[in-house]
Amino acid sequence: MSVNIEVLSHQDSLYEIANKQWELLDALETKYVNVDMSNILREGQFLDPIWFLKDASSIKSINFKTLFPNREQYPLELICRVVCYQLSTFQGVATETNFARLRAFVNQIVNSGQWDNIMCAERNQPFTMFSAIESEVITNITQTRLVVNGGISNGAFDFLNKVYHLKDIEDLNVFILGITLPWVEQGIGVNEWLEQQREVTGVIKENSFYAPMPFENVSSLVQNALPIIDSSAELLEFFGEFGSLLNDFGNPHRAKNSKRAKLTIEKYKEVISPILPIEYAQHTVNQDFIPVKGKWITNFFNLTKSACIWIILLSTGLRNIDMRNLRIGCCQPSKRYEGIWWLVADVQKTKNRLVIPVGEPTYKAVKLLEAIRFSHEGGFLISSSKHIASKKSWGRQLNADELGKTQHGTTLNDLLKILPSTYNFSISTIAENDSEATAHCIRATLAGYISQNTNAAILILKRLFGHSNALMPNEYIYRNPLVVKKRKELQTKLCEDMAKDMAFAVTYGQVGGRNGERLLKGAKSIKSEIERESQLNNQSLTEMELFQTLEERLTELYLDDMKNGETYSLLTPMAVICNRACNNTSDSPCAAQINRQERIASGIKKAITNALSTLPNPSQCVGASCSDALLGKKWSRKLLEDFDFYYKYRNVAEPQSAIEEDAIAFINMYAEPLKSIYSDEREKGYFDVAK
Repeated sequence: MSVNIEVLSHQDSLYEIANKQWELLDALETKYVNVDMSNILREGQFLDPIWFLKDASSIKSINFKTLFPNREQYPLELICRVVCYQLSTFQGVATETNFARLRAFVNQIVNSGQWDNIMCAERNQPFTMFSAIESEVITNITQTRLVVNGGISNGAFDFLNKVYHLKDIEDLNVFILGITLPWVEQGIGVNEWLEQQREVTGVIKENSFYAPMPFENVSSLVQNALPIIDSSAELLEFFGEFGSLLNDFGNPHRAKNSKRAKLTIEKYKEVISPILPIEYAQHTVNQDFIPVKGKWITNFFNLTKSACIWIILLSTGLRNIDMRNLRIGCCQPSKRYEGIWWLVADVQKTKNRLVIPVGEPTYKAVKLLEAIRFSHEGGFLISSSKHIASKKSWGRQLNADELGKTQHGTTLNDLLKILPSTYNFSISTIAENDSEATAHCIRATLAGYISQNTNAAILILKRLFGHSNALMPNEYIYRNPLVVKKRKELQTKLCEDMAKDMAFAVTYGQVGGRNGERLLKGAKSIKSEIERESQLNNQSLTEMELFQTLEERLTELYLDDMKNGETYSLLTPMAVICNRACNNTSDSPCAAQINRQERIASGIKKAITNALSTLPNPSQCVGASCSDALLGKKWSRKLLEDFDFYYKYRNVAEPQSAIEEDAIAFINMYAEPLKSIYSDEREKGYFDVAK
């Protein structure tokens, strides 16, 4: 039985839809097939199956046939190629970053099993556009991967987010238009959305962390590197003469084994031997001549380079890639400040230029690196360990930005290991696996030292490391175990000192204010307990022993309160200790106004906030008028000085003066508590002036 089918309209048929889609795809391919790829690739064209990346350090190539092995994935592959080209060429995103995100996108989202073949079809078959992406599916992919794998890379979603933001580009918009993403729908950033998903699934993201070096290892580095740097004047002469020798011979192997090389090395034997004892070959080239080992010459060059690189890293905290990008002439003396040199570094990650102030050792290290060269080709500071015999590589002519450059980060890390391996000391970090330090570990170490020695650490690190905001410097500081340990030590020391000061003041009656009166009553009770205990034990305590025991008991009591978080115990700008109980939910006088404003702004009733603990605001301390304020002889002397000022003012100034009211208020408030503390330091009746 046959049936006649009449097609009334071909416009909406699958055939016509597929035909139009592939026409658009072919037009897109034609537009990009011959674009200039020189900013991205070492060589090659847009449609090559493998892209060999230019100036790559970690991701050197991207194989599209591996990423998209199936023929029906070609529409998606083409769009991804165009997106990567646009981002690298016009959006300023690092090429390696783009491809790292692309890989994550393919592995985590496209290969998740829930992609539903979006942008995938055989030739001349219809395919669904990016608009078919459902927010719920993206959310489900994310949460499933978080639960199963315990984590997820932000890169996959960053790439999808970049695709979304390219929707207005001509020839791309027809494929991307209408795309919806969950973070876009919520009006938040992709990273914020991912953190939201981590919270939903209960998976906490652990940021990558570079462990710092312990102090003793840094000390070993400096002790072994500085003698080399201090010999820079003689070493510069040596490397200058040896460089001329290499140029004259042309062939570096023959140059190293020459009699002239031996004579040059022995000429500077006194400065060279303490650094690395000279080694001679075991065979004779001529009957009367034994050359210096060629391997020893290479080792000496690399050892000196290693010392110089360590000094620069410890002074600047530069990244590995930025060290390798330093140029000859990058360090110049300041024209205004004696003893200061400026080191200029172009930061690849943030695309900005840093001008870092450095000292004389760093300047000497830079000058040595400029001289330690097997070839004068290229303008990079850290030169290759080999003579550049050809200006060609990868089958093409090298440009000025490639000639003589240390191409790989591992090469620099290998150079870093030469100094410690030669002098047999450790450069392990504080990580549990005893991993050896890399450039980024030095960065973390330097951040730790700065944060331990200044309150302006975040600002200094932001400037020194070239960060665009304070978030990364904050990470370097607060995730650094050395800083955490130091901070805890300082906090413990401060608590111990404050507890001792308070105990001494209370024991000998040198406190004032309402809080001081309460502590004195408590001390009196403890003193009675000590006396009873001594009687029960048939002991007789002298007055000195009694006070000493009381002071020890009070110190232990106050320190326990601080460590256990029962009291704040903060020294405020008003020269009083805020001894407020942490479980006090009422508004403290110093924070009452701010809390009231926040309640009004938020619309939350006071009855609700009263059930919540409120922090004091020491910057707005009201002094002795607060019941939690503790005056003490040691820490409240500034109040005595202010009282002296107002006392003298009232005796010599006209009552109509503008500060008359302030003087009266201060004297009335502080006369009594200061009298209880400092009466032995002033004449009788000095504090009896309050009216």
